[in-house]
Amino acid sequence: MPICTMLNDKLDSRKNGDDCQFNGYLEDYLNLEETELDPVLRDAFTAIQQSEPETKICVGLRSVINRDAISNQIIRYKDIFKLEGKALTFPYILYARRNEDERALLVVPYTDYGFMIAKGLYYCMTEPGSEYIDCKNEIVAVCSDSADLIAKTFGDMFTQRAGSLQRSLDSAHYRNYDELKEAALKAAEELKADAFNVLGTLSERTERIRQYVIQWFLLKKVLYVQYMVNKNILNSVHEGNVKKQRNQAKLNADDVTFLSFSEMWRITAPQPQEEESELPAEEEAE
Repeated sequence: MPICTMLNDKLDSRKNGDDCQFNGYLEDYLNLEETELDPVLRDAFTAIQQSEPETKICVGLRSVINRDAISNQIIRYKDIFKLEGKALTFPYILYARRNEDERALLVVPYTDYGFMIAKGLYYCMTEPGSEYIDCKNEIVAVCSDSADLIAKTFGDMFTQRAGSLQRSLDSAHYRNYDELKEAALKAAEELKADAFNVLGTLSERTERIRQYVIQWFLLKKVLYVQYMVNKNILNSVHEGNVKKQRNQAKLNADDVTFLSFSEMWRITAPQPQEEESELPAEEEAE
Protein backbone atom coordinates (compact mmCIF):
# COMPACT_ATOMS: atom_id res chain seq x y z
CA MET A 1 0.00 0.00 0.00
CA PRO A 2 1.43 3.46 -0.90
CA ILE A 3 2.70 5.60 1.95
CA CYS A 4 0.15 8.42 1.48
CA THR A 5 -2.74 6.00 1.63
CA MET A 6 -1.42 4.44 4.83
CA LEU A 7 -0.76 7.74 6.57
CA ASN A 8 -4.05 9.26 5.44
CA ASP A 9 -5.92 6.49 7.30
CA LYS A 10 -4.38 7.38 10.68
CA LEU A 11 -6.93 8.83 13.09
CA ASP A 12 -5.86 11.83 15.13
CA SER A 13 -7.12 13.04 18.49
CA ARG A 14 -9.65 15.36 16.82
CA LYS A 15 -11.47 12.24 15.65
CA ASN A 16 -11.04 10.48 18.99
CA GLY A 17 -8.21 8.42 17.53
CA ASP A 18 -4.96 7.54 19.26
CA ASP A 19 -2.76 7.16 16.19
CA CYS A 20 -1.46 10.74 16.26
CA GLN A 21 -2.13 14.29 17.47
CA PHE A 22 -3.01 15.79 14.09
CA ASN A 23 -3.44 14.38 10.60
CA GLY A 24 -4.59 16.57 7.78
CA TYR A 25 -3.60 19.31 5.39
CA LEU A 26 -0.40 21.15 6.27
CA GLU A 27 -2.09 24.48 5.61
CA ASP A 28 -4.74 23.72 8.25
CA TYR A 29 -2.10 22.70 10.77
CA LEU A 30 -0.10 25.88 10.24
CA ASN A 31 -3.23 27.98 10.76
CA LEU A 32 -4.24 26.38 14.05
CA GLU A 33 -3.85 28.74 17.00
CA GLU A 34 -2.57 25.96 19.22
CA THR A 35 0.17 24.91 16.78
CA GLU A 36 3.56 25.50 18.36
CA LEU A 37 6.56 25.26 16.05
CA ASP A 38 10.08 26.59 16.40
CA PRO A 39 10.91 29.24 13.78
CA VAL A 40 12.98 26.86 11.64
CA LEU A 41 10.21 24.31 11.27
CA ARG A 42 7.52 26.93 10.73
CA ASP A 43 9.55 28.53 7.92
CA ALA A 44 10.29 25.13 6.39
CA PHE A 45 6.69 23.91 6.57
CA THR A 46 5.38 27.19 5.21
CA ALA A 47 7.72 26.97 2.23
CA ILE A 48 6.66 23.38 1.60
CA GLN A 49 2.98 24.27 1.79
CA GLN A 50 3.45 27.09 -0.68
CA SER A 51 5.27 24.88 -3.18
CA GLU A 52 3.00 21.83 -2.65
CA PRO A 53 -0.42 23.11 -1.44
CA GLU A 54 -1.86 19.59 -1.19
CA THR A 55 0.78 18.45 1.30
CA LYS A 56 -0.54 16.77 4.44
CA ILE A 57 1.11 16.35 7.81
CA CYS A 58 0.88 13.68 10.48
CA VAL A 59 2.00 15.04 13.85
CA GLY A 60 3.09 12.78 16.70
CA LEU A 61 2.44 9.48 14.93
CA ARG A 62 2.61 6.73 17.54
CA SER A 63 3.91 3.19 17.17
CA VAL A 64 4.69 0.19 19.34
CA ILE A 65 8.21 -1.15 19.77
CA ASN A 66 8.66 -4.10 17.42
CA ARG A 67 9.75 -6.93 19.70
CA ASP A 68 10.16 -9.29 16.77
CA ALA A 69 12.63 -7.15 14.81
CA ILE A 70 15.97 -8.93 14.55
CA SER A 71 17.91 -5.78 15.36
CA ASN A 72 15.85 -5.17 18.51
CA GLN A 73 16.49 -8.72 19.71
CA ILE A 74 20.23 -8.46 19.08
CA ILE A 75 20.56 -5.06 20.73
CA ARG A 76 18.96 -6.61 23.81
CA TYR A 77 18.13 -3.33 25.51
CA LYS A 78 15.56 -4.76 27.91
CA ASP A 79 14.34 -1.42 29.26
CA ILE A 80 12.79 -0.51 25.92
CA PHE A 81 10.42 -3.48 26.17
CA LYS A 82 9.16 -2.26 29.52
CA LEU A 83 7.46 0.67 27.79
CA GLU A 84 3.83 -0.22 27.23
CA GLY A 85 1.55 0.82 24.39
CA LYS A 86 2.61 2.97 21.46
CA ALA A 87 5.87 4.16 22.99
CA LEU A 88 7.54 5.50 19.84
CA THR A 89 6.56 8.93 18.55
CA PHE A 90 7.45 10.25 15.11
CA PRO A 91 7.38 14.06 15.52
CA TYR A 92 6.36 15.23 12.04
CA ILE A 93 5.68 13.33 8.82
CA LEU A 94 4.88 15.43 5.78
CA TYR A 95 3.43 13.48 2.88
CA ALA A 96 2.25 14.26 -0.62
CA ARG A 97 1.48 12.76 -4.00
CA ARG A 98 2.92 14.17 -7.22
CA ASN A 99 1.65 12.47 -10.36
CA GLU A 100 2.14 8.77 -9.60
CA ASP A 101 4.79 9.27 -6.92
CA GLU A 102 4.06 9.28 -3.19
CA ARG A 103 6.64 10.47 -0.69
CA ALA A 104 6.90 11.09 3.06
CA LEU A 105 9.43 13.21 4.91
CA LEU A 106 10.11 12.36 8.55
CA VAL A 107 11.18 15.56 10.30
CA VAL A 108 12.73 15.67 13.77
CA PRO A 109 13.25 19.03 15.54
CA TYR A 110 16.87 20.08 15.60
CA THR A 111 19.25 19.17 18.42
CA ASP A 112 22.96 18.37 18.37
CA TYR A 113 22.15 14.68 17.97
CA GLY A 114 18.70 15.00 16.38
CA PHE A 115 19.79 13.56 13.05
CA MET A 116 20.74 10.28 14.75
CA ILE A 117 17.33 10.22 16.42
CA ALA A 118 15.73 10.80 13.01
CA LYS A 119 17.66 7.92 11.47
CA GLY A 120 16.81 5.67 14.41
CA LEU A 121 13.12 6.48 13.97
CA TYR A 122 13.42 5.83 10.23
CA TYR A 123 14.91 2.41 10.91
CA CYS A 124 12.10 1.62 13.35
CA MET A 125 9.51 2.80 10.84
CA THR A 126 10.87 0.68 7.98
CA GLU A 127 12.33 -2.40 9.68
CA PRO A 128 11.20 -5.94 8.75
CA GLY A 129 7.81 -6.64 10.30
CA SER A 130 6.91 -2.97 10.54
CA GLU A 131 3.79 -1.44 9.07
CA TYR A 132 5.77 0.61 6.57
CA ILE A 133 8.36 -1.95 5.46
CA ASP A 134 7.12 -1.86 1.86
CA CYS A 135 7.35 1.95 1.82
CA LYS A 136 10.99 2.34 2.78
CA ASN A 137 11.85 3.66 -0.68
CA GLU A 138 9.24 6.38 -0.26
CA ILE A 139 10.45 7.79 3.08
CA VAL A 140 13.35 10.12 3.91
CA ALA A 141 14.43 11.30 7.39
CA VAL A 142 15.81 14.75 8.09
CA CYS A 143 16.85 16.93 11.02
CA SER A 144 18.36 20.33 10.38
CA ASP A 145 18.61 23.85 11.73
CA SER A 146 18.14 25.11 8.16
CA ALA A 147 14.57 25.69 6.98
CA ASP A 148 15.81 25.90 3.39
CA LEU A 149 17.42 22.48 3.59
CA ILE A 150 14.28 20.86 5.00
CA ALA A 151 12.11 22.43 2.31
CA LYS A 152 14.60 21.52 -0.41
CA THR A 153 14.74 17.92 0.81
CA PHE A 154 10.97 17.65 0.51
CA GLY A 155 11.10 18.80 -3.09
CA ASP A 156 14.10 16.60 -3.91
CA MET A 157 12.18 13.50 -2.84
CA PHE A 158 10.22 13.69 -6.09
CA THR A 159 13.28 14.05 -8.32
CA GLN A 160 15.78 11.74 -6.59
CA ARG A 161 15.65 8.19 -5.33
CA ALA A 162 14.96 8.11 -1.60
CA GLY A 163 18.04 6.01 -0.85
CA SER A 164 20.38 8.32 -2.74
CA LEU A 165 18.89 11.40 -1.13
CA GLN A 166 19.15 9.86 2.34
CA ARG A 167 22.79 8.93 1.83
CA SER A 168 23.51 12.50 0.79
CA LEU A 169 21.91 13.79 3.99
CA ASP A 170 23.82 11.22 6.02
CA SER A 171 27.19 12.21 4.60
CA ALA A 172 26.50 15.87 5.33
CA HIS A 173 26.38 14.98 9.03
CA TYR A 174 28.95 12.20 9.31
CA ARG A 175 31.72 11.44 6.85
CA ASN A 176 32.00 7.82 7.94
CA TYR A 177 30.75 5.29 10.47
CA ASP A 178 33.47 6.10 12.99
CA GLU A 179 32.29 9.72 13.17
CA LEU A 180 28.72 8.53 13.61
CA LYS A 181 29.70 6.21 16.44
CA GLU A 182 31.73 8.89 18.19
CA ALA A 183 28.78 11.27 18.02
CA ALA A 184 26.34 8.62 19.26
CA LEU A 185 28.48 7.74 22.28
CA LYS A 186 28.85 11.44 23.10
CA ALA A 187 25.08 11.91 22.83
CA ALA A 188 24.49 8.98 25.18
CA GLU A 189 26.76 10.54 27.80
CA GLU A 190 25.03 13.90 27.41
CA LEU A 191 21.68 12.22 28.01
CA LYS A 192 23.02 10.63 31.19
CA ALA A 193 24.27 13.98 32.46
CA ASP A 194 20.95 15.59 31.58
CA ALA A 195 19.07 12.86 33.45
CA PHE A 196 21.09 13.49 36.60
CA ASN A 197 20.42 17.23 36.37
CA VAL A 198 16.73 17.06 35.49
CA LEU A 199 15.03 14.03 37.03
CA GLY A 200 15.66 15.03 40.63
CA THR A 201 13.80 18.29 40.05
CA LEU A 202 10.62 16.64 38.75
CA SER A 203 7.70 15.65 40.94
CA GLU A 204 6.41 13.41 38.12
CA ARG A 205 9.20 11.85 36.12
CA THR A 206 7.57 8.87 34.37
CA GLU A 207 7.27 10.47 30.93
CA ARG A 208 10.75 12.00 31.05
CA ILE A 209 12.26 8.62 31.93
CA ARG A 210 10.39 7.08 28.99
CA GLN A 211 11.93 9.66 26.69
CA TYR A 212 15.45 8.94 27.94
CA VAL A 213 14.95 5.21 27.39
CA ILE A 214 13.64 5.77 23.86
CA GLN A 215 16.53 8.05 22.92
CA TRP A 216 19.16 5.60 24.17
CA PHE A 217 17.35 2.86 22.26
CA LEU A 218 17.37 4.91 19.05
CA LEU A 219 21.09 5.60 19.41
CA LYS A 220 21.72 1.87 19.78
CA LYS A 221 19.41 1.20 16.85
CA VAL A 222 21.16 3.56 14.47
CA LEU A 223 24.62 2.28 15.40
CA TYR A 224 23.57 -1.32 14.84
CA VAL A 225 21.60 -0.91 11.61
CA GLN A 226 23.89 1.68 10.03
CA TYR A 227 26.79 -0.75 10.48
CA MET A 228 24.83 -3.68 9.08
CA VAL A 229 23.72 -1.87 5.90
CA ASN A 230 27.28 -0.76 5.10
CA LYS A 231 28.42 -3.12 2.34
CA ASN A 232 31.85 -1.52 2.21
CA ILE A 233 32.45 -2.46 5.85
CA LEU A 234 31.14 -5.96 5.18
CA ASN A 235 33.64 -6.54 2.40
CA SER A 236 36.67 -4.52 3.49
CA VAL A 237 36.56 -5.22 7.24
CA HIS A 238 34.77 -8.56 7.56
CA GLU A 239 35.71 -10.17 4.24
CA GLY A 240 32.07 -10.71 3.34
CA ASN A 241 31.31 -12.57 6.58
CA VAL A 242 27.88 -11.29 7.69
CA LYS A 243 28.13 -13.13 11.02
CA LYS A 244 31.27 -11.20 11.94
CA GLN A 245 29.69 -7.97 10.81
CA ARG A 246 26.60 -8.64 12.92
CA ASN A 247 28.70 -9.41 15.99
CA GLN A 248 30.64 -6.15 15.63
CA ALA A 249 27.41 -4.22 15.04
CA LYS A 250 26.10 -5.62 18.33
CA LEU A 251 29.29 -4.59 20.12
CA ASN A 252 28.97 -1.09 18.69
CA ALA A 253 25.42 -0.82 20.04
CA ASP A 254 26.58 -2.18 23.40
CA ASP A 255 29.02 0.73 23.68
CA VAL A 256 26.10 3.14 24.10
CA THR A 257 25.96 3.76 27.84
CA PHE A 258 22.72 4.51 29.66
CA LEU A 259 21.02 4.65 33.03
CA SER A 260 18.67 1.85 34.01
CA PHE A 261 15.11 2.43 35.15
CA SER A 262 16.05 1.87 38.78
CA GLU A 263 18.99 4.28 38.57
CA MET A 264 16.80 7.02 37.12
CA TRP A 265 14.12 6.54 39.77
CA ARG A 266 16.76 6.83 42.50
CA ILE A 267 18.13 10.16 41.31
CA THR A 268 17.47 12.81 43.93
CA ALA A 269 17.46 16.58 43.73
CA PRO A 270 20.90 18.15 44.10
CA GLN A 271 21.43 19.43 47.60
CA PRO A 272 22.31 23.13 47.93
CA GLN A 273 25.85 23.67 49.11
CA GLU A 274 26.29 25.43 52.41
CA GLU A 275 27.95 28.81 52.04
CA GLU A 276 31.32 28.96 53.72
CA SER A 277 31.62 31.54 56.45
CA GLU A 278 33.93 34.42 55.69
CA LEU A 279 34.76 34.86 59.40
CA PRO A 280 38.19 33.80 60.62
CA ALA A 281 38.25 30.43 62.32
CA GLU A 282 38.88 31.91 65.77
CA GLU A 283 35.84 34.18 65.44
CA GLU A 284 33.63 31.30 64.37
CA ALA A 285 34.57 29.41 67.51
CA GLU A 286 33.49 32.17 69.86
